[in-house]
Amino acid sequence: MNDRINRPVKAACLACRASKTRCDGQNPCRPCTLRDRICTYRPSRRGGPRRGPRQSAVESSPLPPQAAAIIHAPQSTPSLPDESTLTPMDSNLWSSATPFSSLGRNQDSNRPVKDVWSPPHQDSQGELQGPVLRVYTSEEEIQIAYYHFVHPCLPLLPPPPGSSLPQDNPHVFQPSHGLAGTVELSCLPYRPTSSLSLALSAILALIPPPHDRNQSEPCSVWLRRSYAQLFAQAALRMAEKEIEDFTGGWANSDGLVEGRDFHPQLPTQLHPILALTVLSVYDLCQCGNKSRMRMRANQAITTAMDYSLHQLDENATEAQRRAWWTAVIVMYHSSANNDSSPIISISDPRITTPYPKFDIQVKVSEPWSLLLKAQDAILSVCAVMRPLTAKSQNGSLALDLRERACRLDRHILSLAADCDHCELELGAAENDQVENLAALSIWKTACAMTHTARVKLHRYRAFSDIPIFLEKHCDLTFLKLDTFPSQTASLPVQPDLDSIFPFTQTESSIISLKSSLAISRALAGLPRSGLLPLRTAEMDEPRNSNAAGYTGSLPFFKCAAMQASYVLYMLVHRLRAALSSKRLSVCYPLLNHPEPVTEVQDAKRLIEELRNGAHSMIVCLKRDLIFEGIGGMIRDLDAAYFSLFPN
Repeated sequence: MNDRINRPVKAACLACRASKTRCDGQNPCRPCTLRDRICTYRPSRRGGPRRGPRQSAVESSPLPPQAAAIIHAPQSTPSLPDESTLTPMDSNLWSSATPFSSLGRNQDSNRPVKDVWSPPHQDSQGELQGPVLRVYTSEEEIQIAYYHFVHPCLPLLPPPPGSSLPQDNPHVFQPSHGLAGTVELSCLPYRPTSSLSLALSAILALIPPPHDRNQSEPCSVWLRRSYAQLFAQAALRMAEKEIEDFTGGWANSDGLVEGRDFHPQLPTQLHPILALTVLSVYDLCQCGNKSRMRMRANQAITTAMDYSLHQLDENATEAQRRAWWTAVIVMYHSSANNDSSPIISISDPRITTPYPKFDIQVKVSEPWSLLLKAQDAILSVCAVMRPLTAKSQNGSLALDLRERACRLDRHILSLAADCDHCELELGAAENDQVENLAALSIWKTACAMTHTARVKLHRYRAFSDIPIFLEKHCDLTFLKLDTFPSQTASLPVQPDLDSIFPFTQTESSIISLKSSLAISRALAGLPRSGLLPLRTAEMDEPRNSNAAGYTGSLPFFKCAAMQASYVLYMLVHRLRAALSSKRLSVCYPLLNHPEPVTEVQDAKRLIEELRNGAHSMIVCLKRDLIFEGIGGMIRDLDAAYFSLFPN
């Protein structure tokens, strides 16, 4: 011990600093290599002579100021590293700045798992006490959890094996005092063996365990966030290794290699593709990182194309079909979020792989193609609307935009009709079976995306993108408080829009209203997975909502809620301005058969309908509060809601 204090290396890694382990200064160092830890160095900011025990005790207060900043700021969640540096951030990066920092400072983390994984503390009513983490102890348990929590939102895998799905039975991990603040996979009772199970564990780790009444406490949030990030980093490294180990080609003519551990129908070659798809969703939902989401999604697609998953025929297995098309869905969504072209189009003649088929009584395969067509329509709208705000506009551009906008609007309307037809087919299949829930989810998402495309086509014409939110969300303009007076200077004046766009402002407002309410209904009808809500005061906002009992989903399509909410809020502002000025006649097209005698009641009835739609989407987002990447959306929607409806 004295030798460690008297002759330390000049630069110890962060993991060794946190666990008080002798570091040899190498990269990676020997202690981290032996314990399978992430080894990262950071230049020390401590200058001058070493401090004594009294000063060290003062500095190791239970909750340092910087810890609160990290815990309460979702944007501080670290993202996965770039491919250029596959050595991720150290999992112990926050260990010296967390609520655990004063516990077990001099304890070594290299102890047997049986000592680490001890039963969690419970009170007399059986409620868990202190920060705890949801964990699983086998690939089979992770697979069962996938079907409960992920499959209803994103059906990556074939139907579950067996006639019935077992109950989810998670274990609970609670760090001992000696390991508080240490985040290592070696501390857990089980380490997943494939990139897919590691990536799924990153999602599952964010879900509070059952009966956890402290799930919104800073320590609990930090613990879930830290282990989720550690799982994600390990999944990325494992995926890279699995891709390198795969030399190409399938093991037999059927293209099926039985899964060794995770799923009997899942070829092991598909693990890294599915893992990258899951990591793409994780980067958006948890980290709020759109660019890295696109990076992972594109990597999944290129890997799948290297494996020729896009050129299969009718003999393709269901696992291969879902691996390809779910990767395409996430890739298209990431392209829309980044306003960029996809690396491969769904109309590419090279794609021959058939769509998946849901294992339900009503044989419906249309939801897959509907969702992809809706996403393709969104990208087409982005391409059409992009030149609208360009500084230089000429006659040919205006004519081209008018024609393309008209064609797109007709195409989106036909997609909306197809969604309504699909609803009739799926109506008989609505029950709690995982495949039925997945089919319903794909269809509801297709409906929401279809109407999102129409909102994006008409929103600018209807409202000139006047900003109402404080932060940047999706493609919505946000308030720049320091430059707000000149913020609208670049917007085209009304006569220019009249000459460029084929719809009037009133027509686009009515279309935006109808599509936004359709989005609200679609999102409210999304099937629930087993995700539990955070029991916080925030869940009671808006205050007349009863959030108890709600369950969540993977919030990677929530830009639809932001688009629709923007429209509803803007229409409330317009109607209230007309009421205040006693000029409701300008809003007659928005009302249902208005009359001068009843116009005030007609306007108030529409405002109430708009309020209900906005409230529904806030509740929909708040079901997914465990994902920190949507925190900014919820804050801005809440602020806008209470500014309009303070009571």
